[in-house]
Amino acid sequence: MENTLIEIQAWRESLKGETYLSPSRVQDRLFTLWGLLQDTPGAGKVEQWLTLTIERDLFSGAELVEFLDELEAYLKLHPSTQPVSQ
Repeated sequence: MENTLIEIQAWRESLKGETYLSPSRVQDRLFTLWGLLQDTPGAGKVEQWLTLTIERDLFSGAELVEFLDELEAYLKLHPSTQPVSQ
């Protein structure tokens, strides 16, 4: 879970000062998160946002920070849903 939380924090930091982002930029970061969370219930939350990247033209930085906050809170409440580090 630690790598996932580090990735969430790094993305949150990169969003500072960003007003809008293209779906392709959002998709790149979401795929990184999905790779860290695959085979866990947390992956479903990321998949919902991946679906949005093909439906939308822009994402606001604020809504992405909100998503990251929600994902981080979910992961902290459900630590057993994380893949085991090898």
